[in-house]
This record gives sequence, structure tokens and C-alpha cells, in this order.
Amino acid sequence: MTRRSQMEILLDILEAVAGGRQKPTHIMYRANLSWSRLTKHLDLLSRQGLLVKAEVDGTLYRITQRGKEVLEYSNRVRSEFYPRNRTFPTEVYVQNK
Repeated sequence: MTRRSQMEILLDILEAVAGGRQKPTHIMYRANLSWSRLTKHLDLLSRQGLLVKAEVDGTLYRITQRGKEVLEYSNRVRSEFYPRNRTFPTEVYVQNK
């Protein structure tokens, strides 16, 4: 199992919020983080203007337009490195030495 980079963790949080999970505990489970790490990262994303904290019947987080743009950009970059329509050869030839 490999460790995630901080950027991967932040993108996982943005994806969780963009996917409809707005309560902190739901974000925590979706992003697979501890409470202390989650609160640290949510503060960072809020300070960067990617998330907005709303106090409506508890704490909710909403993604900003800038946060959506960051997610779109990261998805474009990921698709360049990991294309979904990868074609694999149907046969693999091994040369004996």
C-alpha cells in the first residue's frame, strides 16, 4: 500500500465535497482521513478559497468555483497520464535469449 501525497489527499477532499458530501464526518470517511488531519486540510482548503465553510444546522462545506476549476484541471492531467481507453496488445511476444 502506498502513501498518498498531500496533493492527492486535498484532491480527495475536494472530490468528496463536489460529490455531495458536505458534512465533515462524511468527508472524513470518503477521503479516508482521521479527524485531526481532516480539520487541518479543510482549514487549508478554506484559506486557499477552494472550499467555503457554512454554519447551517451544523457545519457544512461547499466547493467554490475555484475549487471546481482545480478539480477539472487535475482530472485533465490525470487523464493524460492514465487514459481510460488504453489499448493493450492482444498477444505478448517473449523472446528467448
